Amino acid sequence: MPITIAICDNEKNTREESMHMVKSQCEDCHVDLYDSGIALLAASKEYDIYILEILLPGINGIETAKLLREKQSAQLQAESMIIFITAHKEYMDAAFDVKAFHYLVKPIDEDKFKAVISRAINDCRKIKENAESHILIKNGNLYHKVFLSDIFYVESRDKKVIINSVNGAVEYYGRMQEIENILGNTFFRCHRCYIVNMKHITQYNFNTIWVKNGDAIYLAQKRYSQFVNKFMMFTNNGEPLHG
Repeated sequence: MPITIAICDNEKNTREESMHMVKSQCEDCHVDLYDSGIALLAASKEYDIYILEILLPGINGIETAKLLREKQSAQLQAESMIIFITAHKEYMDAAFDVKAFHYLVKPIDEDKFKAVISRAINDCRKIKENAESHILIKNGNLYHKVFLSDIFYVESRDKKVIINSVNGAVEYYGRMQEIENILGNTFFRCHRCYIVNMKHITQYNFNTIWVKNGDAIYLAQKRYSQFVNKFMMFTNNGEPLHG
């Protein structure tokens, strides 16, 4: 499936220039253009990547992104990538709150823009490939196919491993270390009895992590610092937000 991208900017020239630069990095990407956050939200379409101006008429880019994130969370959808473009640096902290992939400050350097878009597109392709990755769990005479991207967290209880996912819970007799070795880099062993999928985390504090289905799981104190570092790297794709 092609990568889908929405470009939302109230300036026509900026929209078209951004589209040309995107197409130069990905000819087969599908790109739609919007002149406001209201128009984007009204379209009710899902995109892999959103490129948003912050100072949009009606609903600004930050509020648009918040509404997109709320919808994705409510519908247990995978989070899309959001790239902000603006002439104002003061919204950078707010961009962190909606898990922005990047924050570009106008005037946009073409090489910088292309580099960010290229990385976002490559990451999207990896996510789509990983979405097809799965494990087979044998429970009695039945085999359950569980997609890794659908897993909220894994827990260990009474010598059983329990996989909690979008489709409910599947349990089997096994060891946490064995499944930890199978799961990818999006997972973190936050407690001896829990492994969490970082893509489904909604919030956390010093001893608890909450995931999209509303469940709360333990975060071991000795693993807190490591978790925060890894989660920050995961949400920012390995580097800090910057212009």
